[in-house]
Amino acid sequence: MTTQSNPPTRRVFKIAGSPLSMVECGRGPAVLLGHGYLWDWRMWRPQIDALHSRYRLIVPEMWGHGDSGPMPADTRRHADLAAQMLALMDRLDIERFAVVGSSMGGMWGAHLAAMAPERVTGLALLNSYLGAEPEANRRTYFGMLDAVERDGRVNDAILSHIIPLFFAPDVATRSPDLPILLRDQIARYDAARLRETIAPLGRLIFGREDALDVLDRVRAPTVIVAGREDRSRPAAESAVMAERIGCGLHILDACGHSATLEQPEQVNLILSDFLGSIG
Repeated sequence: MTTQSNPPTRRVFKIAGSPLSMVECGRGPAVLLGHGYLWDWRMWRPQIDALHSRYRLIVPEMWGHGDSGPMPADTRRHADLAAQMLALMDRLDIERFAVVGSSMGGMWGAHLAAMAPERVTGLALLNSYLGAEPEANRRTYFGMLDAVERDGRVNDAILSHIIPLFFAPDVATRSPDLPILLRDQIARYDAARLRETIAPLGRLIFGREDALDVLDRVRAPTVIVAGREDRSRPAAESAVMAERIGCGLHILDACGHSATLEQPEQVNLILSDFLGSIG
């Protein structure tokens, strides 16, 4: 666990007209950590514990998540999210930094690396994919988002469908607290937050266009991590990206869509080696 002498601290900045919450911990080269949809900064807690003694870790909470405010009205694409996160780094006066993104965080993280190649020193993509969402998935997710907007809540039927998508099938045996953590987190979203930000952000994510060509503009050293049992982002998608970039690919056994929490020791080792290699 992080030491009491260096606990994570929270700051809030006005970015694109809306309050953006971030958690910061550690000293050293800066690393920007992007969490996944429906999580918050705590999905990176194992990595913060492992890396804070060597790196300055910046963990923004995406719009509608954690203590962040509503998504700015002109946010339409992952490139917009990337520009907003770059604005955060400007506010922090951080010129050069690595980007480590999980799922949604990897999507905007890759856009950021392509947008500011002179500033991004390294890119790690975990359980993520820059291609378009498969059409069948998109229809299913949009149907659930329609229901969330209509009812102002995430009903039990939707929860029973989406929570298993975040983890390997045997998570209840190995890490039974993780599904409970996610369920409790989703339960905190009130109707206004769900309708104003969580559902629109979901449409942005699952309605995204194919952006694999963004990877062609990434100049930073890159590493990709996938879960062998990831039902949301199959490891084959990560293999497509790794081949396109020509970078290292780690496929973790007994791991679903939440590698940072399901296999924290392996993720910590991969990130430690990767961040150490880029200086």
